[in-house]
Amino acid sequence: MKIKWTILGCLLLIQSSIVFAGFTTGTFKYKGAWRKYAIYVPAIYASSSEKVPLLLGLHGYGDDIDNFRNICMTNIADTANYICVYAEALPWLGANAWNSGAGVGIINVNSEVDDVGFLNSLIDTVISKYRIDTTRMYAFGFSFGGFMVDRLATECSQRFAAACNVSGLHGNFLAGKTPSTYVPYLKFHGTNDPTISYNGMQTVGLFPGFGLSAENTVKFWMTQNHCDTIPVVDSMPNTANDGLRFIRFTYNNDYNNSKVIFYKVLNGLHKWYGLPANDISYCQIIWDFFRQYKRENFVTAIRNINHVEQIKIFPNPSNGNFTVSLQNLNYNIQQISIFDIAGKEVYTQAVTTQSPITIVSNLPKGLYLLRFVDNEKHAMTEKIIIE
Repeated sequence: MKIKWTILGCLLLIQSSIVFAGFTTGTFKYKGAWRKYAIYVPAIYASSSEKVPLLLGLHGYGDDIDNFRNICMTNIADTANYICVYAEALPWLGANAWNSGAGVGIINVNSEVDDVGFLNSLIDTVISKYRIDTTRMYAFGFSFGGFMVDRLATECSQRFAAACNVSGLHGNFLAGKTPSTYVPYLKFHGTNDPTISYNGMQTVGLFPGFGLSAENTVKFWMTQNHCDTIPVVDSMPNTANDGLRFIRFTYNNDYNNSKVIFYKVLNGLHKWYGLPANDISYCQIIWDFFRQYKRENFVTAIRNINHVEQIKIFPNPSNGNFTVSLQNLNYNIQQISIFDIAGKEVYTQAVTTQSPITIVSNLPKGLYLLRFVDNEKHAMTEKIIIE
């Protein structure tokens, strides 16, 4: 039986204090709309008093939780002992779609819906009901759910210990937004995907690209996590008769291990691949990636925002020539780099003085990210607009 709840401050999903294994489903009202959820609790959860990880799963366009909750992540939970929560998007053009920043031109998918607020409220409620290790919370999504994962990782980076985007992209309407801290990031995308094209040029077969290309999505996170720009490349075993090849690109970060891993699926379509039909299992790789990380492992690698605010950039916007003031800092900046929004490094300069530095660039108009690396190998990021 489905029970509907209203939200007044803290939500209660289940009135009873008894926690049952398996799926619990229901709805609650958030900002005037009834929102659906499903929570999976493994049987072994009741066998100990320890806190467990939380995985948030987000479905693709036109899908729902009744279908997506059957993804193999719940099977792994039975032995790994984590809780899965699945949420359902609201309709857009007759099919469920997240307000993920996906869109182009005047098309901004479900932009009137506060999905970031809804998902955070849902997570808060699960935390209030179950023994959740809040340093080990993760988000994964498929297709438009992957777009939504990118939005959560960008806007709520302090909350998630790692994120995974399967066959989605980094939405065009996230331009100018940057995470406040590192988010280890895993991505899968097929080169022949007809729904969310690998090159970012086509979406759902009807619209132009709603986000960056698959590779530029990876570059965005490689830049944000300050990873090595040259990846370690590995070809996965190729024994299944599926016509696919899985190539893994690993962008390492030796300072705090907040790496970015990209699985390029040669000939891959808009599908969730797994054993035994294919050579790898997306679900197992996702969990193996997630379980390496706790939020506390790398959050201190970004300077406190009060320190960042002491870096002054003027004028901003500029015509490409601007000054960076590094005075009154408690540490020494050793390098300044500029990256475009796709994550490509377009300028770098060693810093030998903490006096104001004038940067002369011939960069085209657009939004750029300035990365400052100090003598302790911490990194800070600021924005510059060239017009």
